[in-house]
Amino acid sequence: MKSISKILMFCLAVSFMACSEEDSVADANNNNNPADGPKSNLTVKATTTFNPTSGRAVAAANLEVDQFLINIRKIEFEYAEGFFPSTGSQNSDDDDEDINLTFEQLPIEIQNYILENHPDDPFCKAEEENDSDDDPYQYEVELASGLELYFRADFTLYAQEQDDSPCNSDDDDNDDSGEDDSSSFGDDDEFELAGPFEINLLDDETTTIVNIEIPIGEYEEVEFKMDRSLNPTSDLFQKSIMITGTLNGMPMTFYHTFDEDFEVDYEDSGQNLIIDDTNNNEVIFNFDLNAVVSAVNLDSATDGNGDGTIEISPTDADGNNALANQIKNAIVQFTELID
Repeated sequence: MKSISKILMFCLAVSFMACSEEDSVADANNNNNPADGPKSNLTVKATTTFNPTSGRAVAAANLEVDQFLINIRKIEFEYAEGFFPSTGSQNSDDDDEDINLTFEQLPIEIQNYILENHPDDPFCKAEEENDSDDDPYQYEVELASGLELYFRADFTLYAQEQDDSPCNSDDDDNDDSGEDDSSSFGDDDEFELAGPFEINLLDDETTTIVNIEIPIGEYEEVEFKMDRSLNPTSDLFQKSIMITGTLNGMPMTFYHTFDEDFEVDYEDSGQNLIIDDTNNNEVIFNFDLNAVVSAVNLDSATDGNGDGTIEISPTDADGNNALANQIKNAIVQFTELID
């Protein structure tokens, strides 16, 4: 009898420990996921450091600028250590409650967003979250490339993430494993904000890119991606950046078509971005055009085809292609966060 009692006590102890461990894991998953925690407002802005005197002229290159256009495809905020979202599995019953939707069944606002911003990436599948109280989004859409878009109940975009595999590919069929990455936006360690955001940095001293809600916490890196605008009505169509003005008194246009990730940090490398509940959180990207002009000899630009305009691009007919790449590299180098 004593041995049987010991066995029963041992089994009960093991069962209790297993339950406790499962509860601890579940609690950890719930508490360590910033995407499910409290959020605060964040204003993302951009500016350019450019000599404001003499009609925005820079004497070193005799340059005057009237437009400084950029197209930002997405912005990513990388969580600092200790603020990583959990990728633990969720209750499979929640998955059963999701409602599969065709493209035509999506709200017209979401249809229009997909057609306008991803015209070359066909719709693949969509779901409507039946229990929207548990998630900050109500609609999940996946495009053929594997790009997943998350929309709020008011049809505005909440976030996006890029799957490693195209939609419905063999590598994408992992649903039976019980793993669900819907709680992470972007990679496991970052909060991703979808664009595109097309702005003229000379519209104002500081231009607001977007106002968003972001999980409260600490972020050690901010990254944004610039690539070509897909808006056929825009001056930036098929361009990622464009500067227009005059150079040595002659009309000048610089543009580039690069697709580049900008990893930007504060001048103080030890400073992190802290998001608290004060509702006045702010991030400002600074495109230091003064530093670009100082680093690149713009006076070497020529009007090679004699049409009266200095064109500087990767494909121009004026012979300034190498200079275009120098300007692009300098812009990447001299973009930072304002402390």
